[in-house]
Amino acid sequence: MARPFGIDPTQPQVPSTWSISIDGEQSQHLKAGWREIVDQDSWDEVVDIAARILMQCPNPLGPARQVTGLALGKVQSGKTLSYTTLIAMAIDNRYRITVVLAGTKIPLLKQNFARLYHDLAEDQPIVTPFENPIQTDADAIRSVLHGGGHALIVVLKNRTRIDNVTQVLGTPELRGYPTLIIDDEGDEASWNTQFRRGAQSAVYTSIRRLGDVLSRHAYVAYTATPQANLLIAGIDGLSPDFAVLVNPGHDYCGGSVFFGENRDRFVRVLPDDEAQQRTEIPESLRKAIATFLVGACVLHHRTPNERHSMLVHTSNRKADHEQLQASIRNLIALWRETLTALDSDPARTDIIHLFRDAYDDLCTTVANPPSWENVSNMLRDEIWQVEVWMVNSLPQSRDPMGTPFRVRNNIIVGGNMLGRGLTIQGLAVTYITRRAQTETNADTMEQRARWFGYKRPYLDLCRIFVTAQLRDDYTTLLVHEDDFWEALQRNQNQGLSVRDWRRMFLLDMEMGLKPTRSSVANFRQFRGGGWDVQTNLNLQPAVALQNVRAAREFFRNHSAVPRLYGNIRHLVVAECPTEAVISDLLAKLQTDDTNWDNPYAEEYLARLLLAGILPSMDVLLMAEGTPRERTPRGGGSVQIMEGGSTNYPGDRGIHGGRVMLQVHIIQVLGDGGQNPQSIALALYVPEDDPRFNLRYVVRGVADADI
Repeated sequence: MARPFGIDPTQPQVPSTWSISIDGEQSQHLKAGWREIVDQDSWDEVVDIAARILMQCPNPLGPARQVTGLALGKVQSGKTLSYTTLIAMAIDNRYRITVVLAGTKIPLLKQNFARLYHDLAEDQPIVTPFENPIQTDADAIRSVLHGGGHALIVVLKNRTRIDNVTQVLGTPELRGYPTLIIDDEGDEASWNTQFRRGAQSAVYTSIRRLGDVLSRHAYVAYTATPQANLLIAGIDGLSPDFAVLVNPGHDYCGGSVFFGENRDRFVRVLPDDEAQQRTEIPESLRKAIATFLVGACVLHHRTPNERHSMLVHTSNRKADHEQLQASIRNLIALWRETLTALDSDPARTDIIHLFRDAYDDLCTTVANPPSWENVSNMLRDEIWQVEVWMVNSLPQSRDPMGTPFRVRNNIIVGGNMLGRGLTIQGLAVTYITRRAQTETNADTMEQRARWFGYKRPYLDLCRIFVTAQLRDDYTTLLVHEDDFWEALQRNQNQGLSVRDWRRMFLLDMEMGLKPTRSSVANFRQFRGGGWDVQTNLNLQPAVALQNVRAAREFFRNHSAVPRLYGNIRHLVVAECPTEAVISDLLAKLQTDDTNWDNPYAEEYLARLLLAGILPSMDVLLMAEGTPRERTPRGGGSVQIMEGGSTNYPGDRGIHGGRVMLQVHIIQVLGDGGQNPQSIALALYVPEDDPRFNLRYVVRGVADADI
């Protein structure tokens, strides 16, 4: 039986095991609160995505079942609204408990709790929120549930806090209630970082333990960087059973805007020597701050009192942040004084030239800018409306989630705390130089992109100051993200399970980018190019017989013709449609327990097909299907390829520079009797053609060859 495989896009299909209501009382209440912010079309999209997720969760009135799901959004795309809508819909459909794993940092927990309380519990007596509940809260939770209410539990992603929830909900009285577990930033801290040691990390163990005590629950991880979620072993308890793409709204500006074909409109590359300065202010940072201040004039000429902000990320060292904050404050103080000097003052002339260059730069994207005279007059006021923040764990730092901006223009300096979960209001200018010197992780890099988000209303004022290396990294990550989104979308449109999706991420690790931390998942590089030859065969009689029949049937059905190569004749299907090779041949072959990665070969060819690179290819039945006898080598491997001679160029020499799939029928000779005939495959992809030289990362041991 052929495995499911999706190539042609169709209408989205979602397997539904139960009927759900999408416009219940809780959902209507949530919609009313967002009516002034989200238009009807965007709201319908949010509801549709929530319904797609909920339909794949256990029916609260059906048999006990445990399901793991993945909701994949974009960085800074508003995933919180998506899972809030999912919670509201779950409440309307008789889910009784929701547990939100609300991040690893207390400010993020507080922010999420406040949002959920406002959206779901305020003026809604059916929903009772609990923040980090402990055993003494158990009676109140039982009372809420006995009274027909919904317990909304928001908890820090911390072993002790999660174990407290498990203790409360794991009693025989409560463990059967239909429960929805939302893991916000589901790729952070949740994974087993000890799997290589045969152990389990603390938070991972706590999450698994919580799921184990709840007999009817769905665990849904929300993330914009799912590399770890999708690369972990399929037998892992947090490996998803389903995945749903959470498309961003209309005004979202992500990688395609900033690092796509128009990246030069918004990206400014720093000189290499200035990128190494972590505490002083190089000329490029002066330009970035000048751009930020001129942008403030343009913004406040259009909309007075709007918040306008800048991010500076040059180091992960707190001492560097402290020194850089002081340097920027000193620069702002100097500029305030200099702007009051006489026009003839050389220092004033210098910074006026700096501001004028920034104005000219912004005019390349601002459609109807105020005049330079207006901007230069506004600068004296705008520069007095600047506060420089430091965001880290030092006592004198500020929490941008818990402390609102106090003035119009804000410059934020920091490192690790400027990552996931943090939304900076009005962020327009970013200056970032930090990158690991050798290897870095794609998911970490993407989470640092705080400049992504709903910026369309002021996109013309946005600028990203980066090193050439970071610009190239983020351009590569755009291709990486677009590729796996397209593949997952294709899978979703075909109604296929994410477990059937071939884990292939377009990424070349030789360029210094890995998909995720090697401590949470095994992965390796898949290289398209040259020969990939199967050397281990499946000799189980039933499987071997089925494979040989499937291969012969393919060549009969596709009218293969004999062709002489030297003195050896092969059956050839020339320019066979690639889709037919995948669906009529590869998908019907069982290659388990061999060294041939059939799923990855199928997916690789499908990606080439969908990209318009490989509409057809040559397929050969070697020796016209006459079995070739081979003696196994050490370890049971078999050399299937026929070597060259004066009369024959060898199996490796007949490709003619074209993509070719060879099907070999092999008779393995054994000591104790006759082995069944079996098939072996060999795929050639031209090495010197850059169209085919795609580098993918796939599941597996990192240093294994395909």
